[in-house]
Amino acid sequence: MRIFLDSNVIISGIYSKAGPPGKILDLHTAGRIQIVVCKFVLEEVIRNVRVKRSKDIPALYAFLSNAPPIIAIDPGENEIVLWAKYLSYEDAIILAAAIHARVDCFVTGDKHFNSAALKSQKLNHKILSPAEFVAAHK
Repeated sequence: MRIFLDSNVIISGIYSKAGPPGKILDLHTAGRIQIVVCKFVLEEVIRNVRVKRSKDIPALYAFLSNAPPIIAIDPGENEIVLWAKYLSYEDAIILAAAIHARVDCFVTGDKHFNSAALKSQKLNHKILSPAEFVAAHK
């Protein structure tokens, strides 16, 4: 199963192995799922860990070295603009990348990805919270 992770899930999983984001990273490390991200998400993770959680840099480095995620091709501008009608431009990049990567689901801790307007669109994958994903994949 291929899942696209938002940066908040990776950062939370690096910070704490006990919660659902940590369990998702463990599933990936064990080879039970494949984590997919885009360059934008990876850069956001690195930037935020460096600025806000510098003590977690070794854990991030270990994750990226031992079980690197698949890096999806960045979406085109037309794909981003389509989703920017429903989300901020930065979030539209992430959703467009997840759609473009043809993943099984998109896992995010951001509730605005579950807006009614966005749910009315026909997406090719589910949008789940980390807890929802873990509950469904025990």
